[in-house]
Amino acid sequence: MKHISTIRLTAVISMAALVAFMAGCAKTRKAGGYMDTPETHYKQGMKYFDQDKIDQAEQEFKLALSLDAKFAPGYAGCALTSAKKAQQATDEKTSEKLFKEAHKNADKAKDLGPKISEPFIAKAMVITMENEGKKPAREWIKQVESEYERAIKNDPQNAEAYYRRGYCYKKAYLFSEAKADFSKVLDLDKGFTNEADREFKLVNDIERAAPGTDVGKRIALVEKMSRADMAALFISEMKLDKLVTKKRPKKYDTGFAAPADSRAMNVDSTVKMAEITDMNGHWAKNFVMDIVNLGIRGLEPYPDHTFHPEQLVNRGEYAIMVEDAIIAITGDETIATKYVGDAQSRFPDVNPSHPAYNAICTSADRGIMQAEINGEFGMDKSVSGPDALLVIRRLKNFLKLE
Repeated sequence: MKHISTIRLTAVISMAALVAFMAGCAKTRKAGGYMDTPETHYKQGMKYFDQDKIDQAEQEFKLALSLDAKFAPGYAGCALTSAKKAQQATDEKTSEKLFKEAHKNADKAKDLGPKISEPFIAKAMVITMENEGKKPAREWIKQVESEYERAIKNDPQNAEAYYRRGYCYKKAYLFSEAKADFSKVLDLDKGFTNEADREFKLVNDIERAAPGTDVGKRIALVEKMSRADMAALFISEMKLDKLVTKKRPKKYDTGFAAPADSRAMNVDSTVKMAEITDMNGHWAKNFVMDIVNLGIRGLEPYPDHTFHPEQLVNRGEYAIMVEDAIIAITGDETIATKYVGDAQSRFPDVNPSHPAYNAICTSADRGIMQAEINGEFGMDKSVSGPDALLVIRRLKNFLKLE
C-alpha cells in the first residue's frame, strides 16, 4: 500500500513539475523516483515521437528539462516536436513560427551538447522536415549532410545517426545513399536494426522499379496508392496518353453538316455538368483529366461526376487498370474475356465469377503482377508506391516499350 502511494506521489510531483515548466518556470526539480531522470524521459519521448504521438513526446522532453535545464537532448527533442507540429499546421504563418522555434531549440541543444550526437541529428531532421517536398534536395541536402557528419564524428558507432540520415536521403529521393546508410545500421547492429531492415527492403524495391520522373519518385514513397496516385503513375511514368493516342486509329468525320448558326443558344455548354466535380485545386487534376479521357477501366469518373481522388486502390482494382491499359495499347479486345467461364479459380482467394478475375489472370500470366508465396493473389490488399512502380516496369517490358 505504501508502495502504491509512493508511485502516486511521484506521478503527482512529475505532473506538477511539468505544468510548472510548461508555464515558463525555469527552476529545476528533484527527481521523484529512480526512473525519473532526464535520460529516461528523453528516451521515452523519442519512442513517442517515432510513434507519431507528438503531445506525449513533448511532455517527456519537457519533463527531462524540468530535471536539468541544460540537458541538451531535451532541447533536441523539443526541436523535433515543434518541427512536426509545423508540418501539421494548417496555415503558413503558424508553420513558419513553429519551424523558427524548432531551429532555436536545435541550436540551443548544439550549444549545450557540442560533443554528443543528438543535437546534430535533431537539427538535420528539422531541416529535412522543413524542406522535403517544397524545395529541390540540392538546395538543402548539403546542410543536412553537414549536421549528420558532425553527429557521426561525435559518435562513429551511432546507429541512429546513420538510420536518420538514410531516412533523410530517402525523402530527398537519393535512394542509393539511403540504402548504403540502412546497410551500415545493419552492420553496426547497435539499434534501429528492424527499422533499417524494413527501409532497406523498401529502397531496394524502389531502385528495382527505377522511377524516371519526379512524380514517380514521389509515388515511390507512398505507402498506399490512391486513385489520384494511379492516374499520375500511368500518365507520368508510362505516358499512357501518348501510347494510346498513337495506337488508336484516327477517326475522321466524313459526313456533311450545315454551318452552325452563331446566334443559336448552345444548350449543352450552358447546362451540361462538368465531367469531374471534385478535382478543383487538387495536385493531380491534370493527370486525372488525361486518364479519364482515355476511358481506362478502374479510373473512370463515378456516375455523379466525382472521381474520389483519395480513395485507396487494392490489387484487384489495379489488375483491372493494367489489363485495360494492355487492351488500349494493343487493341486486342479478346484479352478482356479470355478467362471468363473458368470453372475453377487459379487463386484460392479469388472467385472466378469476380469482376477482377479475368484481369488478375491476365496480369499474372504475363508476369506483370505476381501471386504470393502461398498462391493467394491478395486481391483486397492495398498497393504501395514501390509495388505499383514495379508493376508498371514489368508492364512496359511486356509491351516492349523500353
